[in-house]
This record gives sequence, C-alpha cells and structure tokens, in this order.
Amino acid sequence: MGRQHNVVAAMSAAVGIAALYRAHVRPWIHTWGARPDELAAVLPGDELVSPEAPRTTRAVSIAASRAAVWPWLIQIGEDRGGFYSYSLLERAVGADIHNADTVHPEWQKLRVGDTVWLARRYGPDARQIVAAVKQCSHLVLVNPADYERVQCGQKASGCWSFILRRDVDGTRLLARGSGGAVGHFWFDLPHFVMEQKMLRGIARRAGRRRQPGVLCRYPS
Repeated sequence: MGRQHNVVAAMSAAVGIAALYRAHVRPWIHTWGARPDELAAVLPGDELVSPEAPRTTRAVSIAASRAAVWPWLIQIGEDRGGFYSYSLLERAVGADIHNADTVHPEWQKLRVGDTVWLARRYGPDARQIVAAVKQCSHLVLVNPADYERVQCGQKASGCWSFILRRDVDGTRLLARGSGGAVGHFWFDLPHFVMEQKMLRGIARRAGRRRQPGVLCRYPS
C-alpha cells in the first residue's frame, strides 16, 4: 500500500506541475518582455508558417537607434559574432561560440539563402538559412528543409525572426519563434533561457555610447 501510495502521490505531483507550467510558466516565457500590441502584431516571417502554429514573442527596449542595433544583429552566427548568450553553455553542448564585443565590418552582410551556423560539428542540419532580410528592419531564419519548402511555395514548419521597431526612447528588438518545437517544454525552457540572454546581450552592446551604426535605408 505504501509503495502504491507513493506512485499515486508522484503522479499527482507531476500532473500538478504540468498544470502549473501550462497555466503560468509557459505563458510568461512565451511572451517575456513583449507588449500586447507586439504579441498581436503580424511580423516578418509570420507569412512563412501556418497561422495556427504555436509561437513565442519576446522583446527588449534598447536605448539606441535601429541603425545602432542592426550591426549587432546581422553578425550573429557560430562562425561570426556568436549569439550574445551564455557561451559557456553553448560550448558545453558542442558549439564553438565566441561572442563578439565589437562590430565586425566583414560580418555585416547577409543575403537570402545565406547560412547562419548554430554548431558546425553537428553537420549541415545544425544551421539556419536566411529566408528574409531587410536592413534595420528584420532578419528571418528557417532550417534548411524549410528553406526548400518556402522556395517551392510551401509553408515552413517553423521560423525564427528578429524584428527592429522604432520606439519612443530608441528601439524595440523582438524575437518571434513560430512552429517547430515551440510549445514543448523540453525546447521552451532552454530556448527561453538562451534567447532572453541573447536579447539582453544585444541590448547591452548596442546601448553603449559611440557605437558604430549604419544608414537605415528602409524606415519602418
């Protein structure tokens, strides 16, 4: 009886934790830092994925212009400026990440179809492909298989988008994840930890005074 009682208690606890996660934790980590209008906004990359796909929208305010934020965003990648997150954790799982603390001119160009590496050691699937990019506005990434689908006019299973929006005191940097593994706790929790650090890492770097910027050709 005692053993059976322990099993029932453990199952009840697991159900309670799962309910707590769905009701409180997941909504918070899915919308961390985002404003109601940002959650409801149609953003670049949304058109690539089914509107029914689960999504996250996270955001930070940056006391800098979009022209000052963009150079940090456009140079992301394992073999470029890193992801401005917890590099020790990234290296612990095999990614050769070294976060840049300066803007590198040689990393300032990405075009549709270019690769952004996550971890080369795991092969060609451990990368993202640029599906859309617009200077000082947005960068949309998808996995290689989804890039092929998009090129054929099909919907992607998921995408990862970064958007810069003008704000009263500077810039709002949004990160939207759609579809893919979004909604599964084994993905949501570690991805939240790394992504919120990434957004704060970009904000800290771009918010420094006298940082280089670019000419925004496409105000939005």
